[in-house]
Amino acid sequence: METYWHWVPTLLLAVVQITGWLLIPKALFIARTPQAAVGWGLALFFLPLVAIPLFLVFGESRFSGYLRADHGADRDLARLLAAAQHSMSAARVDFAEKYADVPRLLERLRGLPATGGNTARLLVNGQAAFAAMLDAIGRARRTVAVQFFIISDDALGNRLKDALIAAAARGVKTWVLYDGIGSKHMTVGYLAALRRAGVQVSGFVTNRRVGMRFQINFRNHRKLVLVDDAVAFLGGLNAADEYLTGGARFDSWRDTHLELRGPAIRALRVNFAEDWRYAEGIDNGLFSIDYLNTAADGDTDAAVEPPTNNQSSLPAIVFASGPADPCNICQPVYDTIIQAARRRLWLASPYFVPDSVLRQALTQAALRGVEVRILLPARPDHWLPWWSSFSYYPAMRDAGVQIYRYRPGFMHQKVLLADDDLAIIGSVNADYRSFMLNFELAAVINDRAFAADVERMLAADFAAADAEDLNRYDAGSLWFRLRVKLAQLSSMEQ
Repeated sequence: METYWHWVPTLLLAVVQITGWLLIPKALFIARTPQAAVGWGLALFFLPLVAIPLFLVFGESRFSGYLRADHGADRDLARLLAAAQHSMSAARVDFAEKYADVPRLLERLRGLPATGGNTARLLVNGQAAFAAMLDAIGRARRTVAVQFFIISDDALGNRLKDALIAAAARGVKTWVLYDGIGSKHMTVGYLAALRRAGVQVSGFVTNRRVGMRFQINFRNHRKLVLVDDAVAFLGGLNAADEYLTGGARFDSWRDTHLELRGPAIRALRVNFAEDWRYAEGIDNGLFSIDYLNTAADGDTDAAVEPPTNNQSSLPAIVFASGPADPCNICQPVYDTIIQAARRRLWLASPYFVPDSVLRQALTQAALRGVEVRILLPARPDHWLPWWSSFSYYPAMRDAGVQIYRYRPGFMHQKVLLADDDLAIIGSVNADYRSFMLNFELAAVINDRAFAADVERMLAADFAAADAEDLNRYDAGSLWFRLRVKLAQLSSMEQ
């Protein structure tokens, strides 16, 4: 017996080693880049005890079990997509010639066109954004769909909960979707109160289904409030107190949300329904096309009255992206816009860990004379992306890219301004996670007047920022550069 137990550790190590070797072919097939394939292969061969659990959690780059409407595998989703396509067809428009490939790309990738006749309003910071969202929910007559990466059982979360309960009491069909990892402060009591009131609630949990036990490196990072299929709100804000005040860590919180109306938002019922189908399975009325058809026919009884201080008749397209897409969506959209810019590119993001495509697009734009400015926070909320960002300083400096650090509080907005006529506002960060691993949502608006609003907003932000010394990485201590490189390795492209 004693001899037998002596061999147990050796046998276990042998099993681990063989398991690592058996996982190497899988790593080679699923890696997104040659660098990731080599990295995982070497780690699984030489350090299987460490590499195997990391690979099981972080190695997957494609999300399984999710059905998109344009794939045709789900009849209800396919009908909803067809209804949205029909209702949007009359408002179909093209973007300006230099951006014409953007809607073409998105229509090929998501099946829905750019439309004209939209209205949009910038909502700067949480107070303005949540006042508008809660007011719209309070006016809802037919449907409310709410989706946030983070919903907390705190003061703001309870204001949202009370508004949803009141809407349900009026007979409004109401759905709430939250991310199971992001909403760590969601409580059982919070969910129970919503369900007792008749609100349909579900958590987007990526490893719920059979065979997906380790599929936890993905997040549903989308933020959406869709009311009566007539007004939508999307952007960077989550439903938690810190997004109003900065919370305990920051003295303020800088963010941007967008209020959008018009035919462009008819795509959002489809995007929300796809997420709901994965999370909950049943639809409870969500897949009904009645409201889409009503909105298309111009029934103003189903619409929340628009404010007067907004931009009107905008060409716009909304896009959802995520790891379940057969072709990446964020990469070609951002790359196409950056390549089209001739004078200016202003990019605001809380994190700057760009993949190779975004890095190359930004540096090439700067090299051809485009003013490329990147606005980042001066203080971190997460250390790994914070340290990683410094590793890109030398390449940005050599190309002529300017980086600014926003001083007050924490800056969390996700905004891109191209020249004087196009802007993106949504949930997409300038990092590998947003581009490859997260489910994201954004709107692209091709309009000079709206772009001027975005320019004024970002100009004020740059005025509250300091120009960064891009020699900071090269001039840093060995310990500083080591931390930066280790952080960069942790976000290795897959």
